[in-house]
Amino acid sequence: MEIIGAGIGGIGGLIALIGYIWLIVVGFKQGGALWGILIFFFSFLAGLIFCIMHKTGWVPWILMVLGGILASLGMGLGISNTVMQEMNL
Repeated sequence: MEIIGAGIGGIGGLIALIGYIWLIVVGFKQGGALWGILIFFFSFLAGLIFCIMHKTGWVPWILMVLGGILASLGMGLGISNTVMQEMNL
């Protein structure tokens, strides 16, 4: 089960990274240097504000959020199985 959790976490992390880089590029292209830098440092919040204000960039922002959820889910699967094994349940 740890391997499945690590796989899901790795895929989720990769999806989040792709969305993050894509959103930074969209921020620099559509909003200029300020938006690109803001998204770089404050990815989720600045990305959401950017998407609302500029009405673009929703796909990379959603990828970033879903990837983060998948990564968290994978980590939770791996940790919960390890804890169960340590407790001999």
